Amino acid sequence: MLSEASEAIVADADVEQVICRHLAEGVQADAAVCFVPGADGGRVLGGHPDRTIASVLAQSLDDADFASASQAPLQVRAVGLGHVLVVAPPPLELAEDGTERRALAFSRADGFDEAGVLLLHEAIPPLTALMPHAIAVTERREKARAGRDAAREFGLTGRELEVLELLAQGLLATSIASRLSLSPRTVHKHLGNIYDKLGVHDRLVAVSLARGRGLVAA
Repeated sequence: MLSEASEAIVADADVEQVICRHLAEGVQADAAVCFVPGADGGRVLGGHPDRTIASVLAQSLDDADFASASQAPLQVRAVGLGHVLVVAPPPLELAEDGTERRALAFSRADGFDEAGVLLLHEAIPPLTALMPHAIAVTERREKARAGRDAAREFGLTGRELEVLELLAQGLLATSIASRLSLSPRTVHKHLGNIYDKLGVHDRLVAVSLARGRGLVAA
């Protein structure tokens, strides 16, 4: 698990799904979910064998004591799912949003043996080490997705996004032209199109809007 999870972190891939799948196979779970606890099942980040079943599992744990699952697997029963094991590494302090916790839950109709419980117990320290990196990857993936969605909403082309990114970095039109091997006239044309599509009239407002919508890095 650690090897594949590390590769996923480097590649900005779906780390939570990798962790969820490996541990589910290790404890021979019928279903598994990696999620951010909250009302109505919180936010599902990964699931096994599919996200639909994973969501049902997460929703069954609305009243779980996740704090107690940070030191040892929490064992509960869930209607229709059977025995459930929950592990939840300590919440992480985030610079902007306070704290955030990741939890993993595994269900098995006929219960888990001692080896499965022990495996999850021993997985808590490496999970605690992995989660800050997993959260960072997830944030980057979500920001990138939001940026792509915003680009489609405004109808920006790939080249216009490149120009906008360099504009946000403080480059002038002549520098942008040099960086992209374009003529200054072409860059000014792209800037005009960008301002029209964003509905703005100057550089500062365009950059502020672009950062707020995830079109460029904040």
